[in-house]
Amino acid sequence: MGNDNITNEITDGLKGIVLTKEGKEPQKEIVFVTNEERASVLDEPVRLHILQVLRSGMKDTITSEKTDPNGDKIIRVREVQRDTLSVLEIVKLSTDCCGPDVEISKNQVYHHLPKLEEEGYVVKFGTITTGKRTTDYWRRTAKGFVLTKGEWIGGSGTLAKKMTPFVEKMLETFDLKISEANRKELIERITQKTVKQAQWRTKIAELVKGDVADKMVLEQYETLVDYYAMGSKEYVDNIMRIREILFPDEPTI
Repeated sequence: MGNDNITNEITDGLKGIVLTKEGKEPQKEIVFVTNEERASVLDEPVRLHILQVLRSGMKDTITSEKTDPNGDKIIRVREVQRDTLSVLEIVKLSTDCCGPDVEISKNQVYHHLPKLEEEGYVVKFGTITTGKRTTDYWRRTAKGFVLTKGEWIGGSGTLAKKMTPFVEKMLETFDLKISEANRKELIERITQKTVKQAQWRTKIAELVKGDVADKMVLEQYETLVDYYAMGSKEYVDNIMRIREILFPDEPTI
């Protein structure tokens, strides 16, 4: 999802920017990615990380001036987040955004931006010229992208890596006494649940009517995926086994 603190205004850091035609287009709120080829573009981790950095944005300010009735000038500086970034800013912010193990190089950003632009994930927002130097700035075409296909949604290997820290944190937070063998099975079954759900995500996403401007639609989408999944006996049996592992002493309700 997008960052609620992001501003749509031109910030002090972008002063003097000349917008492209695409940069003048309003940014969409949420886009469901249902095309397999387009979704697979983000199977490359660096491309996904670039989008994550652009979503998080960076700190900036907006300065406004006005004159009061006495003729005194009042200057107001407001702190904001902006999601329009240069290549060097993307590189600099990569570790802060995506963790200390993720560091994107300048060459990687230059290499992957054209593909992200081609597939409609980013646009060149505008250019700032300082003397003989020009700097291009990039922005996502939508505040939030919902993937319904691809490795991050249905790839068991990738999901298993994501689920392991998720389960470990859950077991640290909640008083759930689970053996090491059951812990391993729990990770496998939660991964299976997510992989199974991935089969139906596109079907539900394709039911969305027109452009989405309300973030509540995401909750509704996840709810509908859950409801649809309950029609699969294999899915339900897997959920029940997860319940048995987590709550072995609790009877079936």
